[in-house]
Formats: sequence, structure tokens, C-alpha cells
Amino acid sequence: MSYTNEEYQAEQIRKAKKAGSLLVIPVLILFLLFIFTPFTTIPAGHVGVATLFGKVDPDELNEGFHIINPLKKVQKIDCRNKEHTMDKVGVPSQDQLTTQVDVTVKWRVDRAQAAEAYKETGNAEALESVHLRPMLRSLLREAGKEIENAEDFYQANVQVSMQAKILEKLGALSSKGILVEEVLLRGFELPRMIVQGVEDKKRQKQLAEKELQELARFTTEQEQQQVKAKAEKMAAIEEAEKRVALADAKAYEITAEAKAQAEAIKIKGEALKKYPDIIKLRSIEKWDGIVPRVSMGGNAIPMINLNDLSGGTKRETGLPPQ
Repeated sequence: MSYTNEEYQAEQIRKAKKAGSLLVIPVLILFLLFIFTPFTTIPAGHVGVATLFGKVDPDELNEGFHIINPLKKVQKIDCRNKEHTMDKVGVPSQDQLTTQVDVTVKWRVDRAQAAEAYKETGNAEALESVHLRPMLRSLLREAGKEIENAEDFYQANVQVSMQAKILEKLGALSSKGILVEEVLLRGFELPRMIVQGVEDKKRQKQLAEKELQELARFTTEQEQQQVKAKAEKMAAIEEAEKRVALADAKAYEITAEAKAQAEAIKIKGEALKKYPDIIKLRSIEKWDGIVPRVSMGGNAIPMINLNDLSGGTKRETGLPPQ
């Protein structure tokens, strides 16, 4: 079958229209799927909250793939752990002084209440700004009112107590879909006058400790000197006692010797008194046989009583006189 040129062109146009009509349907379907998505995917750590014309679906969508009404919109709520930090929050104490405090709160959105929280407040950012931040600031100021003096913020037990109380009271946010896991207080910046006072107090304490150490050293030295002096005194007393004992012994020895000599002299005197010839005998015993020469002048002749000598000798020796 032969076609004229006009008929051929008409046939090609007809086929093109037929092919185009066939492509319209899938394209339209793809377009409708693109506009009205009947499925959604929830990433890990998130929960899905579906809304239909502004009405919130009370059932949350967990991680994974979900077939949904294409007319619904899905808000993906991040339920992973988060940190909210507030720097230099003014915390007044009872002494009417304000201390700057840095605070960090670790929290997350409660999966089970994500839909309700979204309905009442909004997403995670809205929960943080509407509920968490104002309440945290209020609790910090309330906790500061229980501190008597600003310098007490430096005490570890005070900081731990504040953290525990704030964490406990932030637990009330669970009804809003906020789960607070930890409160960290740091960077306490006291007023300059308090810092200066604390530094002065610290220096005074250091000086006092140094003085106590010096006093302890001085006391130890004094005690050592006292012990040494006592030892020297005891040694001196012991030496004196030794000397006294030695002197007593010496005196006793001299006294005994003197008594013995006196007794000997007494005995000798009594013997000489009783036996006078002993004196003559002692004289003869000491005579060396030489007649003493005495210059008497002229022709003088010395005279010696030989009878006395001989008689005395004989009587002394017990021999008969001649």
C-alpha cells in the first residue's frame, strides 16, 4: 500500500498522538505520587508525628519505612541526646551578691510523648526555648537563694547539692515531653570584691600555716634544747656526785691515815715514856763510830761518858755490864 506524502505525514502524526496519550497516564501517575507521597521514611534517632490538615495524629511513627495517607504531613522529631548550655547566668546569693555561672543540661525528647509535645509546643527547638531554658534559669536563681555567702559557690559540696536539686526539679518537664538526664554547673565567676577577699583569705591562711610550722619547729628546737640541758644537768649532777664521793673517800683516807699516824705516835710516845732507854739505843744505832770533834780551844779534851754508852748498850742488848 503506497502513501502519498501528505498521507504519510498524517499517519506519523496519528501515531505520535497515540504514543503521547499512552505516556500521559504514567507521567500523571508519577506526578500525583510526587505531589501526594503515600509513604515516608523516619531516620534513626527520630520519631515521626503525622498531621492531617493541622490535626496531630496521636500515634508516633518509629524509625523505618511507613505507608501513610498521602494527604498527611510528617514532622520528624529528633529524639537523640542533646546539650543545652547557658553561659554567665547571674545567680544571686543571700548576701545580695550575684555570681556568674555556666550551666549545661543534657536532655532529649521523650519518644512516647513526641506527638503530644509537638501538639502543645512544637519540635525539639521549640521545647528547648519554651520550657527548658526559662525553667533552668528560674531554678538557678532559686538555688542561689539557699546559698548564704557568694564564696560558698566554690565549695564542692555546694555545687553538687545545687546540681542535684536542679536536676530533680527539672524532672517536672517530663510531662512536656522533655527528659533531663544531667545538669552540670561550671565556671563560677564571683564578684571581684569576693574574689579579692577569697585571695586575701587564702594568703592569710597560708601565712598562718607557715607561722604554725615555724612555731612547731621552734617548739621542737626548744624541746630538744630542754632535753639536752636536762641531760647536761643530769651529767653534771652525776659528775658532782662522783667528785663528792671521791672527795669523801679522799677525806676518809686522809682522816684514817691521820688517825693511824696519831695512834702510832701515841703508842710510840707511851712506849718511849715507858722505856726511856730506847732513845739511847736509837742514838747508838745511828752513831757511825766517829768521835765528834769539837774545837774547844787550847788543849781541851772532849769527854764522853762511855759507861753510859756501854752500860746503856749492854742494858739495851741485854748483856751484862763490864
